[in-house]
Amino acid sequence: MPFRPRRPSHPANREPGGRIAREGGAASLSDEWRTWVVENLALGTSAGDVIASLRAHGVPDRVAALEVELLRRSPLAAAANRLGRLLRRHELVARLKREVAGLASESSTVERRTAPRAEEFFERYYAAGVPLVIADALKNWPKLADWSPAYFKHNFGDVEVEVMTRRDAPRVAGDEMEGHRTMTRIGDFCDRVTAAAPTNDFYLVANNRATNRPALEHLFEDVSAPHEYLDVGRDARWTSMWFGPPGTVTPLHHDTANVLFCQVFGRKRIRLFSPLELSLTHAMRDGVYSSIDAERPDAEALPEFAEAAARQVVLSAGEALFIPVGWWHHVYALEVSINLAFTAFKWPNRFEWFYPGKVE
Repeated sequence: MPFRPRRPSHPANREPGGRIAREGGAASLSDEWRTWVVENLALGTSAGDVIASLRAHGVPDRVAALEVELLRRSPLAAAANRLGRLLRRHELVARLKREVAGLASESSTVERRTAPRAEEFFERYYAAGVPLVIADALKNWPKLADWSPAYFKHNFGDVEVEVMTRRDAPRVAGDEMEGHRTMTRIGDFCDRVTAAAPTNDFYLVANNRATNRPALEHLFEDVSAPHEYLDVGRDARWTSMWFGPPGTVTPLHHDTANVLFCQVFGRKRIRLFSPLELSLTHAMRDGVYSSIDAERPDAEALPEFAEAAARQVVLSAGEALFIPVGWWHHVYALEVSINLAFTAFKWPNRFEWFYPGKVE
């Protein structure tokens, strides 16, 4: 079934006394409802169903039938219908690929294995866009086994880093990130993290750019050894870090590059959705994020999400998840967690144009 835009809250132009407004002596729909009618007709909803929905929202049959007929004959509606047909064709292609992929016996899980050789990894997973849990992904970096809040506090306790705080507070108008950036000593942050009950209120995230701080250069020497999948010349531009208490959340989003997401300390739960789940693009915001709460979705606002096939992974320390470009993922920390992510693969990994959320 095609996606139907949310209905406007008022079915018709109404005057203060509750009468339907008149244009040239005739009752009429509001422009908001006219837009809704055209969108639904373009997405394949029958005129009869549209009229029935208008009737259910208080529009007289005569007004509903007249408005729908006039909109159907509009040249603008003809253009919208052409675009609607193209969208429905694309949705059919995506549906076909989803249903065929769903025939696999383990289509709802993510394969977990010891690191395949580079040739197999790039051919079978990277080029095919298939997620993979790699059990021994950090074997070339044995020093990462020492990373912990205690290790950071002992070796870098006086270093100042930026963290995001008051994440559960109401959003700040304008640049939402700026109102939540806070400088703190790593030692103080480690104490706060280890003492915290599950919370999403403070978090050191990739956008805090800890990998770019000169005072932490020696820390990232612990991952300087070669890796079979990653470019030898990788630097801080291709590396991101997360560090926080249990309960931190990275909401549902997709990346514009392939990512090797490494669990260095603690455990995280990750929910994955294929890029072919086109219903997720209906609720996009901020470029790559979805407004859907993957933990508590609003079934009334977006019923299509209930049909989206999710895959769930729990990553433990020493493991990594290969997240193919475009795959949606929601991340929840089950414990105090430290993560590193790399995008400097040996194969091409620049897809900066992939921003469906910015299409207006």
